[in-house]
Amino acid sequence: MSDRKTIDPRIKLTLLPIASFTSFFISDTILLFVLIVFAFFLYLYSGMWKRALRFILFFVLLYCIELGLGKFPEASIVFAIYMFIYFASRMTLIAMFGGYITKTTSVSEMLEALNRMKVPRSIGIPFSVLLRFVPTIKIELKALKENMKIRGIVTSRFFPLLHPIKYMEYTLVPLLMRMIKISDELSASALIRGLDSDEKRVTLTELRFRTTDLLIGLLGAFIIALMIVIQRIY
Repeated sequence: MSDRKTIDPRIKLTLLPIASFTSFFISDTILLFVLIVFAFFLYLYSGMWKRALRFILFFVLLYCIELGLGKFPEASIVFAIYMFIYFASRMTLIAMFGGYITKTTSVSEMLEALNRMKVPRSIGIPFSVLLRFVPTIKIELKALKENMKIRGIVTSRFFPLLHPIKYMEYTLVPLLMRMIKISDELSASALIRGLDSDEKRVTLTELRFRTTDLLIGLLGAFIIALMIVIQRIY
């Protein structure tokens, strides 16, 4: 994570909530593509173009489906699917920004950034634990799938489609048990690190606000403001 070129965590934490709220106020999905392209260049800047390309292709697919369903506004079931695709496209943008933060920011950098931004500990500590929790769950889910293959439970790639109820049962039950244990372990790790202490923390992580960070932050703010202005005009 530290080997990747990235921007200052304070810029990331500022752009993520603004972009997330803006995405749900923009009615025209095509305008969101501008923010998707901006996030794409952030991924390119950090050398993660494959992951960014998957996000863009998925967003384009959702937009094409949305355009196709928009031609049948009378059917109620079509309208329900249309609304689901509409919200899924917004969540794709949020997932893209969130994935960039989790992949390019360590816990120590995140804590230091939150301390510099004067964020209360009641918000900063759960957020830092969440930053570790999501990647850990992904690793556990991958290990669970491999375990089911070894035990002969999942015999083909189409097992989730042929037996969805069984697949959910075999996946969710052990995953929920692991989530409880992992949350306890992360909470104990946070206490050992002294995250709940009222004393001033000493950190080895040094954050430097560079000119590149400022330019990227201003570009992101300009794009978001431009989208809001275009939305109000049209």
